[in-house]
Amino acid sequence: MVKNFRSKKMVPLLALLLFVAGSVPAWSAEEGQTETSAATEAAGGSEAATPEQAAVEQAPAPPAPEAVISEPPPGDVSAATQAGSEQTAGADNGEILQESFNPVNWLVYKPLWYLTSLIGDFNPVGKYVSTPLEEKFPGLRVKGFVNSITQINTTANNTTGLGARDKDWLLQKQEIRTQLEVKYQANENIELVSVNNFLYDGAYDLQDSKGLYLDGSSNQKLYDQGKRIFREEYVRGNYGKLNFTLGKQIVNWGKMDGKVIDIINGADIRDVVDFHNGDYEWRAMGQWMANLSVRPTETTTVSFVLNPDFQPNVGPAGGSPYWFPWAGSPKPNSGTAPETRPRGFNHVQDLEEGVRVDQTIGALVVSGIYYYGFDRDPVHFSSDNLNHYTRINRYGYALDYATNILSQRLIIRSEGLYTQGMAFNTSDPNAPNGIVKRDSLKLALAFETSIFSDENKIDILYQPVYTKLVGGYDKRISGKLTTPTYRDDLLHVINISHSVRKTNDRLTLSATAYIEGGTVYQGLSYNLSAGWRFNDFLKATLAFNDYQRKDDEIAWGAYSKWKNVTLDVKYEF
Repeated sequence: MVKNFRSKKMVPLLALLLFVAGSVPAWSAEEGQTETSAATEAAGGSEAATPEQAAVEQAPAPPAPEAVISEPPPGDVSAATQAGSEQTAGADNGEILQESFNPVNWLVYKPLWYLTSLIGDFNPVGKYVSTPLEEKFPGLRVKGFVNSITQINTTANNTTGLGARDKDWLLQKQEIRTQLEVKYQANENIELVSVNNFLYDGAYDLQDSKGLYLDGSSNQKLYDQGKRIFREEYVRGNYGKLNFTLGKQIVNWGKMDGKVIDIINGADIRDVVDFHNGDYEWRAMGQWMANLSVRPTETTTVSFVLNPDFQPNVGPAGGSPYWFPWAGSPKPNSGTAPETRPRGFNHVQDLEEGVRVDQTIGALVVSGIYYYGFDRDPVHFSSDNLNHYTRINRYGYALDYATNILSQRLIIRSEGLYTQGMAFNTSDPNAPNGIVKRDSLKLALAFETSIFSDENKIDILYQPVYTKLVGGYDKRISGKLTTPTYRDDLLHVINISHSVRKTNDRLTLSATAYIEGGTVYQGLSYNLSAGWRFNDFLKATLAFNDYQRKDDEIAWGAYSKWKNVTLDVKYEF
């Protein structure tokens, strides 16, 4: 696998390492100046300024390179005070102390601190909309976000990818996501909730591309269906040991990357390989259902779900940036295959039901689940030439344990799901409807911990996910949609993140790798990101996403020409 890394593929990694290295010397003079600054203050020196103030003061007339003072974190002695102390101490010795020029400090930190000072406590919706409404109407809570996601392909356009698709675009995504959440506490027991989503993807309008087009699918470019715009609309009741949620909602049963037991709601998986944990909350689709929880004891909770509103998973639309490269581009406006869906509102036999039991034992939480529903990916029936969503039984568990080892936190999670009766199309002419049924097993184990001191803490996550088709692999079986049937697949998820304390935790560096080790899915995807929090409401993240392996290997290799740089700016109010 290492041999497949060409030298240019290491440029983003080296750039991030340089960025990390620069975070240390950015305040290298700080510790050596502490005593001098303290002495200056004791002698009547000026009051310490905040980093934002220091940045504003220095921006119009930055000091000469030989007198560069790095931006300190909030709460530290100001750069101006330190500079005066340093120059005073140098004058007493008949010389001026000079700090070595740090390009990362000038190119990265100073501009970021300057922008931070200009932005200040920027929160217009919170100040002028949410707060006045909440003050006028007691019990009302208004929040939401505006999220701009710009994704630029780093691979040259006009290249031929797997499936002979003409990839003649560079802008893969220019999504503007907006969410408005309104909650009203009617009384001490009843709460009304409305969550509304809006999306526009300018990738189709902002560039001239023949390879990208709208195939007629709803919501491909703009959310225009009420079921997507009105995401959650429910009433929640809390009566001590009895709680209920009625209406359109999202029920999250799982916590792990890979959606092991998070099986109730359908998902918009338009991004395929770029669809990771951070996107789950946005891409989940609300469904009309009833969710009832009872707590017979202080440590036991039993939940029941009744779901009449079946929604299938939605993959990438034909002609969209993340359409399957190995499938080739369908003709514009070719439509989708005819299908028949479960109709729980009209037929009792099409209802989906689930039960979950949670038991707390000290620091350990054990959960067991059962869900009687439908497969959210269809298979083709030869008898009527329609796609069908077949009935399946699902049994699962979840374990969650938190402790401390050597003064470091340790969280251990595990989830498992056994699916009974999954349908697959087959080339066997004797198979009824042209399908056969198999069981599948999916297991995941996650370890979360931290290393080093609080000042230099690094958070680490390791999560292997194992998937197996029970009963062995049958070459006559083809998978759902365009994905080949797996045999045994092992996915390793590794995340390393570091919040730089000397920036008052404004800067967060992260690296995530998805490494396949199965019999069919092989390859590697990794993400390198750096995020800066300007205030409590505004954050920007710059990331590089890479997909490694041969072009003819699923899944990462097929998207090897889809490497991209992503700028994510999110304002929450």
